[in-house]
Amino acid sequence: MEYVMNQEWKFKLHSVYGQLLFDRKLTQSFEQVKANKGTGGIDGESIESYESNLHENIMSLLEKLKAKTYQAQPVKRVYIPKKNGKKRPLGIPTILL
Repeated sequence: MEYVMNQEWKFKLHSVYGQLLFDRKLTQSFEQVKANKGTGGIDGESIESYESNLHENIMSLLEKLKAKTYQAQPVKRVYIPKKNGKKRPLGIPTILL
């Protein structure tokens, strides 16, 4: 049986992806991560090192997105203690997304 994606859902995904294809949007996203005191993931890239070459990094990411060659990096997993003594997992993506 062939899977047919719901047309409304397909349109929403297409619209979201289209929003990423602007350097302005990617730069705004980086600024939000920085403002939220984001931290680097398993790639070891820091906010400061990424920002030191921000324009080139954004343009490289934009090129990969447009060519549809971007591959997301693995997510760093840390465990946050809960009030009941248990821990919950938290995923920390890389700065490059």
